[in-house]
Amino acid sequence: MRHSLRTRLTLSFLVAIAVTAGLVVLLANLITANQFRGLVSIAGQRYAQRLAPVFADYYAAAGGWDGVEDLMVYTQDTSRGPPPHAPMPRHVMPMSGMMNPGDERLLLVDVEGRVIADSMAEASLPQDLASNLDKGAAIVVDGRQIGTLIVYSGLGRLTSSQEDFLRQVNVLMLIAGGVAVLGVLIVGSLQARRIVRPVRALAAAAHRVAGGDLSQRIPVTSDDELGEMAAAFNTMAAELERQHELRHRAMADIAHELRTPLSVLQVQLESIADNLTEPSPEVIAGLQNDLAHLNRLIEDLRVLTLADAGELHVEAEPVEINGLIRDIVERVRAAARSEGVVLNTELPAGALRVTGDAQRLTQVLLNLLTNALQHTPPGGQVIVGAQQIGREIYVTVQDTGEGIAPDDLLHVFERFYRADRARSRDTGGSGLGLSIAKSLVEAQGGTIAVESELERGSVFTVMLPQKGA
Repeated sequence: MRHSLRTRLTLSFLVAIAVTAGLVVLLANLITANQFRGLVSIAGQRYAQRLAPVFADYYAAAGGWDGVEDLMVYTQDTSRGPPPHAPMPRHVMPMSGMMNPGDERLLLVDVEGRVIADSMAEASLPQDLASNLDKGAAIVVDGRQIGTLIVYSGLGRLTSSQEDFLRQVNVLMLIAGGVAVLGVLIVGSLQARRIVRPVRALAAAAHRVAGGDLSQRIPVTSDDELGEMAAAFNTMAAELERQHELRHRAMADIAHELRTPLSVLQVQLESIADNLTEPSPEVIAGLQNDLAHLNRLIEDLRVLTLADAGELHVEAEPVEINGLIRDIVERVRAAARSEGVVLNTELPAGALRVTGDAQRLTQVLLNLLTNALQHTPPGGQVIVGAQQIGREIYVTVQDTGEGIAPDDLLHVFERFYRADRARSRDTGGSGLGLSIAKSLVEAQGGTIAVESELERGSVFTVMLPQKGA
């Protein structure tokens, strides 16, 4: 039979408290009964010691134990008056509290252990009476012990009223245990409902997410583990939704990036085939440019796919950063001059070495420089710098271009993302350069970050560790 989580939690609480309450009641009963019997025994022995002088006076006045049964009746109920055939005994003060003199059984035993008188002669004598004479009170007349007075409760036996009292205590304990179980059942049920409610909400939201509804979120109603679970689910759902949107946009961008050059190639080839266009060197050069763009796009996608799968191959070797930066800057200096952009370097005098892949680092810096030149207007400046801080090398590419808006700054490393969506692939690239740079840097154990301000320019910073250098 399948039970819900709430039922199992409630039953678990109930069983735990029932077992605990049962053990507590049992142990409390045993301890209470033992302690109560001990107190009753001590009280009975003290009561016997208080009555012993009364029986000694009676023996001295009567010259024996004749009619002592009437004295026993009087000690248990003083309202009946003293025995008529004996002198007035001293005033009897029965003990109060847990002892009821009218319910007590008195035993008068001679020095040889024989019972002389019994206030409840019809009841059977205890078998261990002879071995418990020390729990009675000695009756002494003229310095000689003539008998022993035993109060039955002094032997540890409870009277009917004492048994009733102990029974009432046990009943109260059972009632208290029952109330505790009932209280735990109510509190446990409420607590189980509180625990199960967000779990059910999470399960329902997870089913809807599995069905394709990535907009699902569950309310965070507490700051405990359940609240953390809800927050983690919301974070996961938000990331899934974001990744889904990125994949959808990436697929659309890939289709667009591939469709445009392919369409141009198709039109130009059909024109050549129909003799509408002469296959001149200029036309063939244009076709080659389109093919080169397709090859670059496919290679970029391949690199990103390898990075996602953790299979991007990196040749780790000592690399001198200053020399690498100078070589790359010289490669793009002509392009910067044609754009009217000043290209400079700010490098320390000493050598800066890291362990990395020189080819991959070259690709990273080329992507960053190309991006900076595209976004820097004529008359602007691009500065490539490097410095060592601790055991890390920081390479910066700073431009005085148009800058990046704060809303776009969070997405510049996403694939196919362009801050200006109106840019074409010819003016703005495919939107993969910064994504590739990030993947290549992280594959070598580094990080990349960007700071930017509109109309002031941007600074891209690559951090490379010096491990093994």
